Amino acid sequence: MAFMGVSLQASSLLVGDPPVLGSGNCDPFGCPAFFGLGTFQEVYSSSAFPTGQISINELTFFDYQVANGGVPGGGTYTLSLSYTSAAPGTLNLTDPNNNITSGSQTFYSGLLPGMVTVPGGQILNISGTPFDYDPADGNLLLTVTLSGASNGAPPLYLDQAACGPQTICPPGSTVLTGQAYFGGMNGGNVIGGLITQFTYTNPLATPEPGSLLLAFAGVGLIGYRWRRRRST
Repeated sequence: MAFMGVSLQASSLLVGDPPVLGSGNCDPFGCPAFFGLGTFQEVYSSSAFPTGQISINELTFFDYQVANGGVPGGGTYTLSLSYTSAAPGTLNLTDPNNNITSGSQTFYSGLLPGMVTVPGGQILNISGTPFDYDPADGNLLLTVTLSGASNGAPPLYLDQAACGPQTICPPGSTVLTGQAYFGGMNGGNVIGGLITQFTYTNPLATPEPGSLLLAFAGVGLIGYRWRRRRST
């Protein structure tokens, strides 16, 4: 109780906005079998994240632009997070292993969860094993590998960033994410990646006053109960 208010403070960060209007990408979560996809990678620029270490525990992807009632693809999806020295637009398109610099960790493995209906469309939430990430150590890389992949019916098209390595960025936006795919046809590094929301905690952050009050209240309650037990 003493430290619950401090340790469970969660924040979220959206990377890739604004989206391409009226369009989306069905790789890797909607139509992987159509392209013979085996591996998908997306790099997120370290400049998109707050300073200091964070612990990422959930990824959210959005189906607002197509909104056709798309269904996630089938098969086993393994999502891993790691550091990469590659920037958006510079991912190696020959071997996905060449893009992983250090710290690779499995975040999630299994069937994709069902879509969640929200006002304006659907979202795909994937919770996993927390990954500790410090932007000072490099860009963030998401690697998705598939086995037994099948297409959704209808395929799921997720929102993608309008600002990409070789696309014209809307005024005021910068390139923060890019993608690459491997399998039947290697490619990528042209358009922006999937718009992604990161849910995270910051274990090194200075607690807010409300959190400190909750922590002190917990300490006080522990002391009060200890004194009552002694008196009894």
